[in-house]
Formats: sequence, C-alpha cells, structure tokens
Amino acid sequence: MNKSKSSARWWFLAHSWLALPIWVFLFFVCLTGAIATVSQEIVWLADSKVRANPPLDEATMLNYDKIVAVIAREHPEAVIHGISRPVKSMFAWTVRASYPDMSTVNHYVNPYTGRIQGSEPEGFSFRQFIRALHGWLLMPFTEGFNFGWYAVSALALPLLGSLITGLVVYKRFWRGFLNPRLRLDRGSRVFWGDLHRLAGIWSIPFILIMAVTSLWFLVLAILHDTHIELPSTNPEVPIQVARSDIPVVAAGQPAPRIGLNQAAELMRAHFPDVEPSSLNFGGHAFSTITVRGQGAGWPLLSEFAQVNPYTAKVEHVRRIADRSGLELFTGSMRPLHTGDFAGLWLKLVYFVFGVLLTAMVGSGLLIWLKRTVKATAAALKGNRADENGIDEAIDSPLPASLAPPEKNTGTGFAHCWKRWRFHLSALLLILPLVCLPEYLEDQKPASRQGLGKREIGQFQVGPWLVRMGEWRIEAPKFHDGEYEKGFTLALCRDCTSQVKAAYLRVGKPRGDIRTSGTLFTGSPYRLFTSLRVPEDLSPDAELWLTLEGWDGSVHRLALPLADASPATVKWAQEGKVK
Repeated sequence: MNKSKSSARWWFLAHSWLALPIWVFLFFVCLTGAIATVSQEIVWLADSKVRANPPLDEATMLNYDKIVAVIAREHPEAVIHGISRPVKSMFAWTVRASYPDMSTVNHYVNPYTGRIQGSEPEGFSFRQFIRALHGWLLMPFTEGFNFGWYAVSALALPLLGSLITGLVVYKRFWRGFLNPRLRLDRGSRVFWGDLHRLAGIWSIPFILIMAVTSLWFLVLAILHDTHIELPSTNPEVPIQVARSDIPVVAAGQPAPRIGLNQAAELMRAHFPDVEPSSLNFGGHAFSTITVRGQGAGWPLLSEFAQVNPYTAKVEHVRRIADRSGLELFTGSMRPLHTGDFAGLWLKLVYFVFGVLLTAMVGSGLLIWLKRTVKATAAALKGNRADENGIDEAIDSPLPASLAPPEKNTGTGFAHCWKRWRFHLSALLLILPLVCLPEYLEDQKPASRQGLGKREIGQFQVGPWLVRMGEWRIEAPKFHDGEYEKGFTLALCRDCTSQVKAAYLRVGKPRGDIRTSGTLFTGSPYRLFTSLRVPEDLSPDAELWLTLEGWDGSVHRLALPLADASPATVKWAQEGKVK
C-alpha cells in the first residue's frame, strides 16, 4: 500500500471513530434541534390564540398604549411588565402581567383588533420544553451550568472533527453540489452511503455554524463556572433613574409617567431604521423603560434605548457600533445557532438543514455499524484489500474479537465493556426521562407562585401590610466576591399603588434612605432581593425592612435573623466556630 492511500485510510478511520460512542445521542440532539428551530411555528399552527392575521389587507396595527389600555381595562388588578412583538407579523403580541395570587400571565393580544385572544400562565410550554430537551436534557440548573448543558455542547468537538476529517476523506467533495447522486436501486448499503455523503456535502456551512456556536456554548459554561469574565463595554453599574427625577405625589395617587408610544418614538429618534420589538417597564420605581429592537445593520444583535419614565430623557443607548469585536462574536452565537433573526424563511432553511444533518447522522450510524469495526480490524492487521474485497468485508459478519459477546459468555469488566460499548450514548438519553418529572413539576404554574420555599410571616410596616419569604432554605451563597441570600416580599393589594420601593439590609440603617440596603425588584405582588450578607455575620443579627411611599414617607421593621432564616443563623454559627 502506498503512502497516500495509507494516509487516506487512516483519515477515514479517524472520521469513523470520532463518532464512537455518540451516534445515537448526536442523532437525538440533531432531531430535537431541528424541531426546536420551528417550535414557535408549530405552536402557531396548533394554537389559534397566538395567531394575528390581519382581518383586512389595509388593516393597521394598534399602538402600544392602546394595547396596554386593553389589558388595564379587562384586568384592572394586573401589573403590566412589558410588551413583546415577534419578528414575524403573523404572531399576536405578548403582554406580560402579574396578579395578586403571585401568578405571571402572558396575554396574547391581536394587534389589529385589540382583542385578547387567549391567556397562559407562565410555566410549561411546548417551545420551552423542546428547547430544554435539546439544550440541556431537561436537567435542573443549580450551581452554574448543569451536566446536560456540557454533554450537549461538547458534541461540538466530534461534530467539528467529523467535518474536517470528512472533507479530507471525500476528495473533490464539491462535485456533490453539481452532480448530486442518490442511488435507489443499488441496495441499502449504497443508498445509505449516498445519503450520508449527499446530506453531509449540502450541510457543510450549516454543520460549521452548529459546531462553532455549540463550541462557544461549551466555552461559555466553562467561563461562567470558573468565574472568568470577558471584557465588556456595558456600563459597570445598571442604569437607574435619579432619585431627584421621581416626583413626590399624594398617597394613593399615581406618579405621572410617559406612555410606551412616546418611549418608542424617543428610541426611534436614535435608531431611525429600528422597529421596537419589546418594551419593558422594569422591576422598580427607579427602572427605566427599555425599548429594544433588532439591529438594522447587524440583525443578529439588538439595539436599545433606556428612557426615563418621568422626564422622557433617554438615559442610555446601546448601538451595534458600541460593542467590541469580541462582544459582536459572542453575542451573535445564540441567534446564529437558532436562526431566529430574519423571519420565517430563515427558520425554514434552518429546519431543512437540521433535517439533513439528522439524516446524515442517522445514515452515518448505519454505515458505521457495518463498516468501522471491520475496517479497523483489517488496518490493525496490516491487510490490504481491493475495493471489491472491502465491499465484501462490509457485509460479512463482525470478527469475534470486536463483535458484541454472546450471552452468558465472559465475566468481569471486559465482558461488560464489550457488551455495552456501543450503547454508551443511549445512557445519556435516560437523563431526560429521569429529569422529566422534576421538570414538569417545576413548570407547573402553582410551582411558580408563592414566596419561595419558606414563608416567614405577615407583618405590619407602618400603614402597610406585607408578607415576606425565604426563597430557598439554604445558607448564603458566594457570588461576585460576596455572600448573598435571597428573600421575597409581597405587598397587599391596596399597598401596590402607595409603596414606591422596598429595601432590606443586615443591621439598622443609619438614617438616610440610601443606607436602607438592597432594593427589592419585580412585581409588587412578589418582589425579590439578594441580600448582601457579611462574612462575619452575628447569629443574633437583625434584618431591617424599609418601605418608602410615593408621598415620601418611610417606615421600617426589624426582624430577628433567627425568624427570617434559621439556615443563615446556622451558617453564621458554623463560621464563628471556625
């Protein structure tokens, strides 16, 4: 055998063995990924409430303020958080709102008629389910990225390796673009081989995109879990409204704010070619209205403006040009992976190539089962066979040394390895089945209500009645150089229009409202905060809750740490012992 043929043969074997033992797992990920690409469109076909076809050709869409007015009129108790407008005009607009029972509901509003076509509590949805199944095998996230995320994103390595070795093995592969060949009359082996090569050739750009973006997801998880931050041009401190800009109003009177229409126009003044796709009010009185739209020059990323809701001043804008090259690259990875940035036509293109990639993996699996073990055995023995001999060897029985062992033969680790080495990837497919009950339980609307794992109690803070909870029954967690502990707060229904802000801190504030601690954020029916906990915390410490009214009044309440979080007391005691 000459040197060039020997080199090509070893390249072919490398291409084949890179698929061991992940064929079945890779097939599953490719199949679920293809479905996830068009999951939103599948929902559109199956559920009429998310459709928004115009009743007439000349029909125009309602403006944002009218959409908000529809929800306010039909659901006066709702607190509206924002409006999202899909890229594709055939979808209804989604208005996100929260309610006194602590539920969060997505209302689907027809932008042409103003009719609420349906409502859905946040929780299980087909779109999120298929993406979770594809992206991280339904495994829960606890401390950082889970094993499922790593397992799926690590497929980028063999996928990229298979692409490179495949291009080396199949000389002049570009001829497949001009003269595609799929022989249906030459038997199953020839058919699957032709399908594998044809799907692979036509999917080269798509495979490269999937491999590179998946590799970035792997790198992202590693960076996050090792607490490594990439350079960023984002403001170091979140943009908030100055306290002096917030008006003081009489108790029970709403503070004057600009409407979403005006906020959208202020955003268009900075981005004339950008159409707002989402408008969010923020989670507290110091929040800006964030108006976001798809970048005109770089549709993979969004541009946005943050508008002061009291003075109509644009506090901050974020352009594509403001991002560094690294941020452009990393920020483009997710939309490049999902194809959700240029409308329905691109989603369908991604779906077709996803099906091709799935077919390539499936055909490769069948080819591998017949070919790889025989070819490797021959290579290791140094045998040289002509083309006809190789074809005959492909259909011949596997050699006893490489075939799965007969039942009841052999013992110990070697026997188990021979029996299961071709099924290792199937073990990964068990993970979604194991995690499915927990995932479904977590996605139930009832599981997303309440104040967390433990409700501390109901308290009177000045004229206002509130309920407070401990989000998780656990010790403080170390994050960004300090310890943090999550707490929740619910205002009474009559209090929501009177309380401007709520704060929490360890120890009594020094008097000024700015020393009151961390700010609660979210819906007034369920607010969240991450309390900063000193490392030398005393078990006898107190938590101080501060409520600030729109009329300028301030009321405080002290809570013993032992009542607020016994888990934190135990953590503090253990720290003192050490």
